[in-house]
Amino acid sequence: MRKTLAILPVLSGLVLAGTPAQADGFAVGAGVSTLGYGVHVATEVNSFLALRVNGNFGDFDVPDYGLLGSNLGGIDYDIDASMRSIGLLADFHPLGLSPIGGGFVLTGGMYFNQNEFDFTADAPAGTVIGGAPLPVGATVISNMSFDRKYAPYVGLGYDGTFQGVLPVSFFATAGVLFQGGPSVALTESSGLIPQADLDAEARQIEDDASNYEYYPVVAIGLTISF
Repeated sequence: MRKTLAILPVLSGLVLAGTPAQADGFAVGAGVSTLGYGVHVATEVNSFLALRVNGNFGDFDVPDYGLLGSNLGGIDYDIDASMRSIGLLADFHPLGLSPIGGGFVLTGGMYFNQNEFDFTADAPAGTVIGGAPLPVGATVISNMSFDRKYAPYVGLGYDGTFQGVLPVSFFATAGVLFQGGPSVALTESSGLIPQADLDAEARQIEDDASNYEYYPVVAIGLTISF
């Protein structure tokens, strides 16, 4: 990952050195992604490079498709996502002078990541937290944040912004947000479970949710350039 980040300024320098600066493009865009609802503003440096600020937000119920692993620490949770992030991104168009392939884009950058997930469950009979049984009907709440507040991002896809003659274009991209391991704080409503057992359960949830470290980002939307 460090090698990936280290090469971004090198690529940027090569692009800038090889093409005269033409900062004559400006665009705004909106869309949806696995980071939530998104808006961005972008500026064209030249035919190969654009810089973009992207903000995402939204509160969602997460459907139980098994993708996020709703069974954590042996408990089935309802999942709510609170998505808040803002990114500074560089969009590289290696075929920027091509009338066909100019929209192909490689993106790298960094997000300030405040995404969180809340896992809530009413404990069924026989539920154990750490080593202690929960009273029937007690509510368990787990809040999950992530270790990296500044999270690297890499992605690729299609983005026709600044690449055609029409002011309106679309983008469809996929990538990965390297947000670090999950950090879980767990509470329960009965007040009968020792803190040591709550902490042990929180560690188990972190282990079960370790795949959250690499968060898939799929985005689609429209842009208008000026």
